[in-house]
Amino acid sequence: MSSQVQEELRSFHEFIGQKLQQSDASLSPEDALDEWRFLHSEPDGYEAIKEALAAMDAGDTGRPFEEFAAEFRRKHHIPAQP
Repeated sequence: MSSQVQEELRSFHEFIGQKLQQSDASLSPEDALDEWRFLHSEPDGYEAIKEALAAMDAGDTGRPFEEFAAEFRRKHHIPAQP
């Protein structure tokens, strides 16, 4: 078993222990697992956001909105605003 899997199991074990101490009787095992997964997941978009923030910290100012909007309209066949 990898050390990452062991750490995840330890983390889940601690989470369940806390839930049991709180005496949350309405929480099913499936609900507890869903909550833990939600709290410990990183949606795919987070990585892109982290990269964009790092680029901003490095001085990248991105591109003007007008440039993006024009490209978006061309790509989706949306007529230009009058």
